[in-house]
Amino acid sequence: MIRQTLIIVAALCLFGCAGQSLQIQHLQLSAGDEPPPRGDNPVVVLDAIELPDYLLRDELLYRQSDVSLRYDSTRRWAEPLDLGIQRVIGQRLQTGLDTQRVILFPDAPSAPADWQLRVTISHFEASGSSVKIAAQGRWEQSNADTRTVESVVFEDSLPLRSGDSTDIARIMSQLLWQFAEELAAAIPKQPRISDGTAAKQTIEIQTTRP
Repeated sequence: MIRQTLIIVAALCLFGCAGQSLQIQHLQLSAGDEPPPRGDNPVVVLDAIELPDYLLRDELLYRQSDVSLRYDSTRRWAEPLDLGIQRVIGQRLQTGLDTQRVILFPDAPSAPADWQLRVTISHFEASGSSVKIAAQGRWEQSNADTRTVESVVFEDSLPLRSGDSTDIARIMSQLLWQFAEELAAAIPKQPRISDGTAAKQTIEIQTTRP
């Protein structure tokens, strides 16, 4: 009799837990609605995005202080965050540079790339009533004699309108759009390296967005 009672209690507990299962909302960064590019130059390879380990989580992150973080297990990214960032920056670069040939690593370009872009993001999270980003993009182009490096340092924040998870994902997307615009604006200033360059040199330029 006692055994039957325990089985019934266990079954009721399991039923109760199933009835109270978490309702998970999946989020995705958006590249927006931009017209498709028409050009085919320059050829750009966008490397894998470098993120700190604490951002490599499925759960949506909220920063509570400089030493305190909170992950929301009911709000999750529908794709790895680094891949979502790479996808959005890649699509926005296509628009900003008017080129269809922005290649996302690990895909290989069919022709030698004009530029290689490495992106590192150190902060990218909701904090209080805003979303903040701290990132750096490093453009590189080289041949046997010359290497050109253009570094773009970008830090910015945008206010949240409602603070819900979809608002956070939307504002995070907009910050990536702005970052991509800064990246796209940096390289037209630099001419393509000629194969006939004789002197070995490194040209390094840094653009800072406060």
